[in-house]
Amino acid sequence: MFLTSSGIGQYLFTIGVLVSFVGMLIGIFFSRKQIAGIFKESGVDLRKLLLSLAVVLVFVFAELAIVKPTQQLFFDDTIYQDMALNLLHMGQAWMCIYGSASSCIIGSTFHEPIGTAFLLAIGFAAFGLSRATAYGTMFFVAAVSVFMTFIVALFLSKKFVVAIISEFIMALTPVLLVWAYPTTSDMPMLAFSLIAIAMMLVFLQRRSMTTLFTALMALSLLTYMKIDGVVYLIAIPLFYVIVSDGGLRESVSNNIRRIREHWLDTRFLLVILVFVLAVAPEIGFAANELFFGSFGYQGAYMQQTCIANQPSVIASRPIDLQNFEANLCSNVDYWLNSYASIDIIQPLAFTALAIIGVAFMLAAGYRRQLLAIAVWFGLFFVLYASFYAGGVLYGVDWRFMLSLAAPAAILGGYGVYGIAKTASVFLGGGFDK
Repeated sequence: MFLTSSGIGQYLFTIGVLVSFVGMLIGIFFSRKQIAGIFKESGVDLRKLLLSLAVVLVFVFAELAIVKPTQQLFFDDTIYQDMALNLLHMGQAWMCIYGSASSCIIGSTFHEPIGTAFLLAIGFAAFGLSRATAYGTMFFVAAVSVFMTFIVALFLSKKFVVAIISEFIMALTPVLLVWAYPTTSDMPMLAFSLIAIAMMLVFLQRRSMTTLFTALMALSLLTYMKIDGVVYLIAIPLFYVIVSDGGLRESVSNNIRRIREHWLDTRFLLVILVFVLAVAPEIGFAANELFFGSFGYQGAYMQQTCIANQPSVIASRPIDLQNFEANLCSNVDYWLNSYASIDIIQPLAFTALAIIGVAFMLAAGYRRQLLAIAVWFGLFFVLYASFYAGGVLYGVDWRFMLSLAAPAAILGGYGVYGIAKTASVFLGGGFDK
């Protein structure tokens, strides 16, 4: 490994992602019995777990049979692979501007997808340097996303039918299938957002120092996958408060009380300290980008999707109300499968099942779970609609819909469960799986 003095901040990113990754793996290992207990309480035995893995195979076979591996995002796709090589050679996940075959003299941070480069570097180290390895790594991450959709839906609903249908919908969601190969940062953020939410739900149900550590390390690792991941620093705590015991006010009160009880606990303080140190480089970078980053918006034109026959508008800021107004209708129409003719696809049946899921959850009293999913979906819908390049018609940026695919799939799982349960009532059965 060759270390360079330039770009010293990149070493902090590398340390942060390494601490988060190793910490999460250690946490999962020591939390394994508690996780297994949640599976048991949810009624998931080995047969049902194998069925969930069979759904992953459905995704794998569909991907292999239908989708041809190809680069879709120029030039980011190749740049992220280059960053992985720099990470292996020098410990710096940056884009090399001037250097040699084994070291980089001058480099620059490129959207800072440290986590994506880190995953690609693991793939390269294990299976060799090739485009096939890069695509294979992303394919594996996509398969993990399918399985983790099952886990999150299961831990949230405690209903196997909800979980397996959510997973099946996710496995056949076009945006996942199309973007399973390219080495963009959207797929890793999806996978690790699901892992972080799952670990948060484990902590919610077990509330031990080990599960707290695991949840925080997973959250820290998630933020490194893509700069958008810092939004989960807000979304996941909100998710936790909403689905925690009692109403919202009671939940906030109970959790404040728990913090007061443990704020002098050395183990608690150590866990918080490790989390803060691990996530600090990414938070610092995100804050700097928010206030000073350009994201390349200068001179960018956005299609005005809500007003017919209107000229495109020029982006004046990376994120603002003008962008939201321009992108809103296209990002809504996406869910109505309005752009299938240009290969931006979202099956209308999946959207319909999600809407049925919303109605069922309201009627059946699953309102806290619905509110949590709505916050999850809503935060990223608003974020991307407000981002100048966040419209589904802006270049190939419909890949941003990956962040919304999982909550939509889980709502669809509730929709199918609601249909089955309602039909059971009319048929005189006692469906409650």
